Amino acid sequence: MSRGGSFFMLVVSLAAALVLQLVELPDAVAALRPLWLAMTLGYWALSSTSQPILPLAWLTGLCCDVLYDAPLGQHALGLVTVVYAVRKLRGTLIVFPLWQATLLLAPVWALYVFLMFWIDGLSDHPADLAARWLPLLTTTLLWPLAATLLSGLSARRSHRRAVLP
Repeated sequence: MSRGGSFFMLVVSLAAALVLQLVELPDAVAALRPLWLAMTLGYWALSSTSQPILPLAWLTGLCCDVLYDAPLGQHALGLVTVVYAVRKLRGTLIVFPLWQATLLLAPVWALYVFLMFWIDGLSDHPADLAARWLPLLTTTLLWPLAATLLSGLSARRSHRRAVLP
């Protein structure tokens, strides 16, 4: 895939993940909201080594900090940590089937959730434990679907670019 085409898909998928992260959900299911940004950045850190994922993770995290009125750098630190961990595990993750890679990524999502929980505790922002840790479960369960969807969209876009002059 060309660098420009994959960068476009990266930006579009990050924008979609940010919208999904901000959509208002009913109280009954709000605690189950997956970590859309962490999943999307994790996918791109895993699949594309030529893209500037770390700076984009930092900028996206700063946007989240502003939108959520969180301490500046909280989400930026968490998302950069996710991207760094996925990049470090990339050699192992691409060898395993998707279900085993999902199990290996669960501690990465847990690290992100722990960082958010820890920084909220340091800054005296109370958080419900269930609302904090349930997204870890839904993110782990949705990762195979999200990775397959993003992979399919990237492949379809690259196929379209190869067919069209």
